[in-house]
Amino acid sequence: MHQRRGEIGRTEILIGVAVVAVLALIAVPLGLNRAKNSKLSEVPLNVELIRVSEIKYESAFNKFVPATSAPREAHAVDAELVKWAPSDGFKKLSWAPDAEEVRGSYQVSTTDDGFTVEGACDVDGDGQRAIFKATKEAEAAATTESGVY
Repeated sequence: MHQRRGEIGRTEILIGVAVVAVLALIAVPLGLNRAKNSKLSEVPLNVELIRVSEIKYESAFNKFVPATSAPREAHAVDAELVKWAPSDGFKKLSWAPDAEEVRGSYQVSTTDDGFTVEGACDVDGDGQRAIFKATKEAEAAATTESGVY
């Protein structure tokens, strides 16, 4: 059987399929890694953004705003996303995460001259919570050992 000029043969189709398969083998792990990194960065990023909101609020109103745990208590975090539901303190700060759903729990405790922002998460669902804290003087940092997500 002869191939007419301008037609695509079986060999060309097989080469095309092979190229697509190789690209998929490269792209899928990259996508999974990006998704994991996104999950891991949510809480430290939000803790730092809350810290910045507290500093701006204090600059404008000369006081800090306490905020009870939102959208759930720290002990209740797991690997699942939950809809953001701000406590009154977060409403007063006018702070909300970029996403409608979050994995973490966030709270702010205050004193006359400072504050502590705390975020908790359990991204991998193993029952061990990762805790991130920030203060007026210190940016967000993990307070749990590395490897706890």
